[in-house]
Amino acid sequence: MVKRKMLSFVLTIIISTPIIGLCYMIVEGSDITEVPALMLFVLIFAAPVVLFFGIPVTMLSDQINKRFKGKKRMYASLVTHLFFAISFVVLFVLITESRFIFTDFNGFDWYFLIPATVYSSVLWCVDERLRKNKNCHHCFTQNLHLKLM
Repeated sequence: MVKRKMLSFVLTIIISTPIIGLCYMIVEGSDITEVPALMLFVLIFAAPVVLFFGIPVTMLSDQINKRFKGKKRMYASLVTHLFFAISFVVLFVLITESRFIFTDFNGFDWYFLIPATVYSSVLWCVDERLRKNKNCHHCFTQNLHLKLM
């Protein structure tokens, strides 16, 4: 399970970081040459959060939703991921600023909310795909190990 979670982390970072970089490019009106810098900026802050908050949430989600089967478990897991991602942003904004989030929600908050939901959705999707194809993560790690040698 830990191998699958770490592989989910790596794939989530690889998939989500360019998406968030492009979103920031569109929002800020930047050109395509600034996307690598935006991706690096996102990666510096997002990777530790996904590793130290996202992976434990995924493990917690597995434990919470193990009593469900099929699509019900899958959708309950998605709701759990999104709930914790949004809760993280709300707590982060409440801790770093002295205003009440629901009465004064501004653009600054969207810079955290959108990446959090994208990262959590992609992490959920990748983890579900790896869970569905139990041998998929084993083959991927074996091929990666062989390529590194």
